[in-house]
Amino acid sequence: MLARPALLTAADYRDPARLAAERWLFARHWQFVGFSDELAEPGAWLTREIAGEPVLVQDFDGELRALRNVCSHRFARLRAGDAGAASGPLRCPYHGWTYDRDGVPVGIPGNGDCFGLDREGKRALALKRYELERVGRFLFVRIEPGGPSLADWLGPHAALLQSLSDGMSAPFAQEAQPWAANWKVGVENVLEVYHVDAVHADSFRTVVDGSWRVVPSGLHSIGYAGIRPEAQRWWEGAGKRLGLTPVEAVAGVEGYVHLLLFPNLAIGITAGRMMSVQTLEPTGPENFTLRYRLCLAKARDGASKAALAALTSHLSALNSQLLSEDRAVCGEVGAGLRHVEGAALLGVNEDRLRHFHDMILAQMGGGAA
Repeated sequence: MLARPALLTAADYRDPARLAAERWLFARHWQFVGFSDELAEPGAWLTREIAGEPVLVQDFDGELRALRNVCSHRFARLRAGDAGAASGPLRCPYHGWTYDRDGVPVGIPGNGDCFGLDREGKRALALKRYELERVGRFLFVRIEPGGPSLADWLGPHAALLQSLSDGMSAPFAQEAQPWAANWKVGVENVLEVYHVDAVHADSFRTVVDGSWRVVPSGLHSIGYAGIRPEAQRWWEGAGKRLGLTPVEAVAGVEGYVHLLLFPNLAIGITAGRMMSVQTLEPTGPENFTLRYRLCLAKARDGASKAALAALTSHLSALNSQLLSEDRAVCGEVGAGLRHVEGAALLGVNEDRLRHFHDMILAQMGGGAA
């Protein structure tokens, strides 16, 4: 028999203790938080929760810092919401404590009369700071200090991210969606094209031709699918009309390229001219948030705004349909996992899932042979 049992059992998807242990995967590996474009405005900020830690990434006079998003005084959140921009210092909304770029509370109302904190006392109350690195426009945060640099962790894929940064415009669509399944179900869904015929007959199947080649790369993996001739012609026509130049790193790949950066960042590049960036962020044993951004290759100066708007509208609608289909089927998998105990059966066309499972187990001290 060619098929083999998966390395994870159903219990590994629904056990709260398992999810708590998996937080370590998110804490010790670099996590994509957004594009530097999003923080270009003075005082711009964004927030994320990584491995249970509330993280604030903010521009401080042109310098980006990642800090714990909790005031040291009475533990109010410093920034509410996903993103924004603010003039003036980082200020707690509860009692007005203000913080500098190092996370030190430099402004404490009534300090002399009520707290008496000197410089060292203030520094002792500094917000926890997290490692922040970037490749091109891609920003990453690491909760657990130490370990490889971002460039070393990315390995050969750092060049791809740099090329995508250089060749892609700012996102034309983005959203955060709650999904009713374990985060690993969502990752597994993007790691194979076996489900495309059944789930995406009128969406993604009109783009890819069904071929699939996977190349493991340490913790990460990359997949290549062929594009149907009519889809390739469509992209070439759109490229000519708008001057969309394929990004350099994948210019010679006439197809769909899909990169998984372990554990939960998925980047898909279609015909070298469109990029989908997805993070799958666990929020509970049976829930995660899928956060996506869609970017288009840079158009030539003077390209028709109406044609560009029509193209991005079409691509947004196609992406919404695809994600709606995946969201529904992942929900069905999440519901089904409550009623079984064993492991799934993986065919050889699902070996990328096996690699993903093996990396999880290896990182948690239980790698498979």
